[in-house]
Amino acid sequence: MEAELKRLVMRSPFDVRLPKLKREGESTLLCPFDARISWVAACHHRTSSRISWDLFSTTAVRLEPLFEELLPALQSDDRLPKAKTLRFSVDLGAAHDFEASPLQLRGVVKNALVEALQTRGVTAEIDVDTPEVVFVARRAGTPENRRTVVGIDIGLGARHRRGARVAAGPAPLRETMAAQLIILSRWDARSEPLVDPMAGSGTIAIEAAGLAVGAAIRRPAQLPFRHLAAFDGLPTETPDLFPGTVPRIVSLDIEQERILAMVGNLRAAGLTGRSHEDSIVIGQMDIRDLTPEYIAELLPRVAEMKPGVFCFNPPYGVRIGGEEGPEQLFDLYADMGRALARFRGWRAACFVANPYFVEAFGHFPTMTKPATNAELPGAFLTYDL
Repeated sequence: MEAELKRLVMRSPFDVRLPKLKREGESTLLCPFDARISWVAACHHRTSSRISWDLFSTTAVRLEPLFEELLPALQSDDRLPKAKTLRFSVDLGAAHDFEASPLQLRGVVKNALVEALQTRGVTAEIDVDTPEVVFVARRAGTPENRRTVVGIDIGLGARHRRGARVAAGPAPLRETMAAQLIILSRWDARSEPLVDPMAGSGTIAIEAAGLAVGAAIRRPAQLPFRHLAAFDGLPTETPDLFPGTVPRIVSLDIEQERILAMVGNLRAAGLTGRSHEDSIVIGQMDIRDLTPEYIAELLPRVAEMKPGVFCFNPPYGVRIGGEEGPEQLFDLYADMGRALARFRGWRAACFVANPYFVEAFGHFPTMTKPATNAELPGAFLTYDL
């Protein structure tokens, strides 16, 4: 996440440097608030699950103390939204160690916000369907230093909901994880082709195309910026941060049904038509039959580029791939390893939630990073082929 944010901030319309970030636990990065950096993150950052502007923090784990601290803090906080009327909702992050139910915690935060906004002349109402501003309450910190935090979600909710996946396959990889996978592969869009040989609904190809040009995933008009004084005067448009980059991406799948879904998703993401015909190529192919010659046919200029990168999300045998039993799945993993061995000098990166993949694939990973996809524990793996 940090590497991506640094890259984006350097190419943003602002003369600002990313300060040193603090890592908190396995999945949280803390950054001193700067509206310009927050604008870049909310509009362009692809690997974050949620982006929030923390307003309040306390060690309270019970409802009454939380309300007693939260209400006066909010009443005197000039960072709250400015409006005559405001529709808002309250989301919950991880809160398993709070000494009340999630519904009660949400209710206390909601009541404190309504009262605080009223004292500031704002008529507030709860709207869970079309809120103008989303507040987030969560438990945060390390095991020895836990706290309850309330903030504003400036990234428009769960970041994996991009709006482009109109047709999902039976076991899709979350968009945020697809972006993480591509970054971990160290793909250079200027000089290396990227191939997803098991593309399903095309998530990896879509994220790769967006990362290559620095395309926005949220527009300022979609975000709560107009209600927050800190963002006054910042841009309302989001041009690509890396214009001129023309990535070479191949998106393959064995099933014709998945090809149709892929085309629909690429069209929804604005990645079809003549302006993209040299950038993203779709094909129907069994990964076991894949050869360098086939890729050269699909990408005639691939010989002018460096060896490329495979990024893929193989079946785990849980939601798909387990219909014929584990032996057939392990045979597939082994066949995949043999097929990709034909691509000397290339790299590969995948996310897999099957502990037997590494042994069956037959290559030694250069990196293993534990992660979870849709509550399935697994790992990102990278390889030098």
